[in-house]
Amino acid sequence: MNGLALAGFWALAVWGLFSRRQLLLWLFFAMLPFGMFAVIPTQVTGGLSILAAPVAGALFVLRQFLLRRHGIADLLTLALRGPGILLTLFWTVALLVTLFVPRLLAGQVAVVPMAEAFLGIALLRPTLQNVSQIGYLTLSVLLVFAFARFFRIPRHQGLLLRGLTVSAVVTIITGALSYLSTTIPLDPVLDPFKTAGYALLDKASIGDGVPRITGLMPEASAYGGLALSLLACLYFLRGIIDDRAQSLRLNALIIALAVLVVASTSSAGYVGLGVLALLIGLDWFTRAFRINRPRFSQSGVREDFFLALAIIGFAAAAVMITPGVFEPVMERLDEVVFSKTQTGSYVERTAWTTRSLQAGLDSYLIGVGLGSTRASNFAVVLFASTGLAGFLLYFGFVARLLLSPAPRTAPQLQGLSSALKWSFFPAFAVSLLIGTTPDFGAFEALRFGALLALAEAGRRAALTDPARQAAPPTATLRGG
Repeated sequence: MNGLALAGFWALAVWGLFSRRQLLLWLFFAMLPFGMFAVIPTQVTGGLSILAAPVAGALFVLRQFLLRRHGIADLLTLALRGPGILLTLFWTVALLVTLFVPRLLAGQVAVVPMAEAFLGIALLRPTLQNVSQIGYLTLSVLLVFAFARFFRIPRHQGLLLRGLTVSAVVTIITGALSYLSTTIPLDPVLDPFKTAGYALLDKASIGDGVPRITGLMPEASAYGGLALSLLACLYFLRGIIDDRAQSLRLNALIIALAVLVVASTSSAGYVGLGVLALLIGLDWFTRAFRINRPRFSQSGVREDFFLALAIIGFAAAAVMITPGVFEPVMERLDEVVFSKTQTGSYVERTAWTTRSLQAGLDSYLIGVGLGSTRASNFAVVLFASTGLAGFLLYFGFVARLLLSPAPRTAPQLQGLSSALKWSFFPAFAVSLLIGTTPDFGAFEALRFGALLALAEAGRRAALTDPARQAAPPTATLRGG
């Protein structure tokens, strides 16, 4: 079965590489939930797990920049102009730090090695993880530029929502199969996609033996984080849909993803849901008072408001009729969130983060290199790995994207840009709780690439705006 799964993946990948259809894009979206599927046997790679989604992404990069006319010129343009130059500088700093600092400061800085089976503290030294993490981050950066090149074409922009829908459907199916596998023998179906060489926590449970839903991701927190990211994106993308039937299908996916995030019992996922709820409330408020208009009309906020009132009303009625109905839910919430600080996992992850932060400081704010240390906080491991310069360049790039205007003359593009920006924050909150490496990953590369393309469209629209062109020149003040 595993050989058949590998053969099927590579057949689609090679076909997509040379086909005129967007098969690689659909393969990328479909493989996002397959976080345990190594498509090159680990015996060949020396234990390194090369997963399906990054491979599909790498082939997508190859197709965009090497198999298309002017591909290299487009890559250089994107990498050296606008927000892209900040990302290029970030990658350059990360590369230089990783190549030189583990050797220059070897034996002088204490870190939490990524390679060790026992996650203790060791002295800094060059490792194979430095090389692998350079590869992962380089791929993520190239994916940003590849998606930016792809989504700058107007007919491709509508594929983003369809692709995220494909990812959501696959995520829901794999999550449901993961849950059913606890009572039905589905291992022959799922095991061919569990070929990664690292520790897999797909059979974990909590407290009273309740299984944690992991889908085909290595652990519940990874599955919950992916489901939350898709949930946030699809919720805010509802605003660009006019077709009611499509909107109903999207609502069904959103509800299913929300249920699966809760069922994953990921404490980070629960925090992300809380952040999403706050953003939804803020979105309602800003649209109600016309502060922000990510949707085509203001009727959307009324529909959301009445839906929320209905949900609250049903919940209140259930509490009054059966006061003890939510006690198991509250006990579970207390166990995985409010009592989290009493668990060994929390203590261990906090120790990683503390040690990595100190490693960044001990390296004279230069950083210890990609793959040299791990943490349980994306911002901390980014600072520890790439230093203060890399930290500022990365978040400067993100800030530029989040603050960049979308084309004012295209309401649908405004809605798409706004949805990608609003949905960034729940996923970012999760990364501050479970992020172990400075690689922002394929999903964020997709978001950043789409936003970069929309920012470029906004810049071009501003330059060709008739009102701007007709404006009188600004007077120059001269000193007396």
